[in-house]
Amino acid sequence: MFLPENIDLGQSEKYVLSIRIKPNGFMFAISEPEVGKNYCLRETTFSANDSLQNNIQRIIFDLNFLTQEFKQTNVVIVSSAYELVPPNYLEIKEKEHLYNFTHSEKAGHILSGLIEKQDIITLFNIEKDIYEFLSRNLWDPHFFHHTNLLISLLENKGKATEKSSKMYLNFHDGFMDIFCFSTSKLIHSHTYENEPVANQIYFVLKLWEKCGFNQIEDFLYITGKPDELIIIRLQEYIKHIERLNLPSEVYLWSEDAQKAPLDLLTLAL
Repeated sequence: MFLPENIDLGQSEKYVLSIRIKPNGFMFAISEPEVGKNYCLRETTFSANDSLQNNIQRIIFDLNFLTQEFKQTNVVIVSSAYELVPPNYLEIKEKEHLYNFTHSEKAGHILSGLIEKQDIITLFNIEKDIYEFLSRNLWDPHFFHHTNLLISLLENKGKATEKSSKMYLNFHDGFMDIFCFSTSKLIHSHTYENEPVANQIYFVLKLWEKCGFNQIEDFLYITGKPDELIIIRLQEYIKHIERLNLPSEVYLWSEDAQKAPLDLLTLAL
C-alpha cells in the first residue's frame, strides 16, 4: 500500500500508529506528534465472504509494516457493543457479568476504558481471538472504544452555558452516536448501527424527552454527515441546533487528516 514520502517507516518509532476496526472495514492513520502535516490515512474494506477475524489477519499480514515498533500503537474498536459503568460499581472479576446483564449477545473479551473527567468506565466487547491476535502481532497496542475518545473530546465543545444541557450526535460509517450531558455531566451514551432515518429521528427525540431537555434552552450539536432530513425534522422540535466542525488545527494538516473520522483524529490532537 502506497504511503506518502514524508512518512519514513525506517524511523517508525517516531510515529503514532492508530488502527480503526469496524464491522465492515479497516482503517489506519500514521501521524507524527507535533508535526500535524505528517498525517497519513488509509482504508480498506473487508471481504463479505470471510469472517472479521480472517479479514483482520489478512490485512495485518499483507501490510506487515503495521507490526513494526511505533512510538505508540492504538486500536480503536467501532461498535455499539459497550456499556457505561460508575467505577465504584466495577470489580475486575465482575466486568463480564455486568456487560452480559445488559446485552443479549454474550461477551467474547471485555475491555475497559476510563473517561477521566466523567469518572465513568466504558466496558466494550471484542472477539477474544481478535484481541489475542492483535495483542501478539502489534507493538504493545492500546485499545480504545470509539465513544471513549469522542466523549473526552466533545464534552466541552459548543456554545452551551454551564446551566444548559446538551446532546451531541455523531454520524459515521452507518453509525449514529448520541451523547447526553446534564450541564457538564454525562448521563447517556448510545450508539445505533444502520438504522433508517425515521428510526434515527425517533431515537434522538425520545432520548431528548427522557433526559428532560428543554426544547428552547438546551442545545443539540451535530458532527459528521447526517441525512439532511434528520436536520430538517429535528429543527421542528429543537431550537438550538448547531454543527460542530473539525478541530481548527486539522485544517492546517494534510487532506488525509480532514477525511479522518473524529474518533481517530483525537489520537493525534
